[in-house]
Amino acid sequence: MTVRPASDSDLTALFDLHRAVLREHIEKIWGWDETWQRANFAAEFAYAATSVIEQDGRIVGYVQILDKEDRIHIQNIAISQEYQSKGIGSRILKKLQLEAAARQVPLQLGAFRTNTLAQKLYARLGFRRTGATDTHIEMSWTAT
Repeated sequence: MTVRPASDSDLTALFDLHRAVLREHIEKIWGWDETWQRANFAAEFAYAATSVIEQDGRIVGYVQILDKEDRIHIQNIAISQEYQSKGIGSRILKKLQLEAAARQVPLQLGAFRTNTLAQKLYARLGFRRTGATDTHIEMSWTAT
């Protein structure tokens, strides 16, 4: 597995991955609008630090980070369905936990209410529920 900064040429492939992985959840919660999703994804791509996750030269995921002075916020993380449950997401999250611990700041994220698989992964890695919105379960991890 390799992780590299995303470039503008990755935008289409990463949006396709976003659609494949998250559309089901978005449809259940508020409905999928392709035009809005494309525009929103492009906006998040522009303001979040986006990294591409590759396995054997193939894009298998991405992670978007908002690195704030007082916290690290995972804006989005998506792993291709065929590569889920293979430890890729866990490795990415554990690396981010090490960065947060070194800086002594919390690592935060929101998981779609319908994405119980992701919520279980985050809980297994020590994230605790801190709140909820109409769409997300908010979670945070802090080094002990």
